[in-house]
Amino acid sequence: MEPLNEITHGSGRSPDAAGDDHAAKADRLQPVIERFAQLVDPPAETVIAQILTDAGWSPRDPSGRGFASGDMTAAVRSVSGGARVSFELAGFGCSDDLDYDDFEDDDAYSAAVDQQYLDAEAGVATVAARLGLPAADDLAVDPLIYHGSRVRLRAGHWAVTVAAAQEDTDLPILLEVDVTYGADLPGRLAQLAPPPSAGTPVDWDAVSSRLGVALPADYRWLAERYGGGMVGGRISVLPPDELSPPLLGPLKGPLRYMTARTLPIATTADGALVSWVLDPEDQPGQWGLRSCATGHPDEELEIGLLHYLVVTLSGAYRAWGRRQHPAD
Repeated sequence: MEPLNEITHGSGRSPDAAGDDHAAKADRLQPVIERFAQLVDPPAETVIAQILTDAGWSPRDPSGRGFASGDMTAAVRSVSGGARVSFELAGFGCSDDLDYDDFEDDDAYSAAVDQQYLDAEAGVATVAARLGLPAADDLAVDPLIYHGSRVRLRAGHWAVTVAAAQEDTDLPILLEVDVTYGADLPGRLAQLAPPPSAGTPVDWDAVSSRLGVALPADYRWLAERYGGGMVGGRISVLPPDELSPPLLGPLKGPLRYMTARTLPIATTADGALVSWVLDPEDQPGQWGLRSCATGHPDEELEIGLLHYLVVTLSGAYRAWGRRQHPAD
């Protein structure tokens, strides 16, 4: 997404004026977020485009994925097994916008750089408060996890993240609102495949010691609520005591370089083997999945196991990259 031309810091507006502007933009986003909250499963991109168009957003490029409303922009992003829209509300510049010679000394220059981040963080707080949404649950997706200044909220089954995002130090700090499918996934799974009446206690320290790695929180939740075996008649999840230690990843490229280790976790009714990709190994919450089946190319999925179960059982996602959308 291209940065906005307007830079909040240095625009001459008072903090109160900037806060009012951010609050007004949050108000303009509310009808869009309310519409997303009504969608219990991720829709096709055409549905997202229609939501934005109905709310007064205009297409801004031939791809059909970029939209604008006044000085705000939106980008519809393709993600495996889900849907995501990033809204850009304001820009705050970056250190490269500041000429060191314009400042009296190092302290004055550093203060100006710090002020850019402080202005962005104030914008995050204003927008998050104005949206008035509940906090995201612990198992909700966190697409902006590497952006420290963020507030995680949810609207129905959609994770709403308000963040001061900066891709690199020479790029502007942006006030973003990210809306991604993947909140209250336990609630959606319970609708699709009700859990057994009794849970299953697990000694996770013993499991991690045997495997040599800690396991993702969503799997721990699944194992304790559902145990092992078939879920929803379509996916069989291995229980903790049947998990094997991680396997070496496949060698790739002309130099046959080693890839991340994998850990098989489930099989599907149509014969696919689903494994975690342990990258990075010490951050299980960031592990994606790999789906492998004879006669089909391997498929990399940047979602967790709980997310995979929900979108597969709901029909919003079908293996081998073919997505189905009953609502279309």
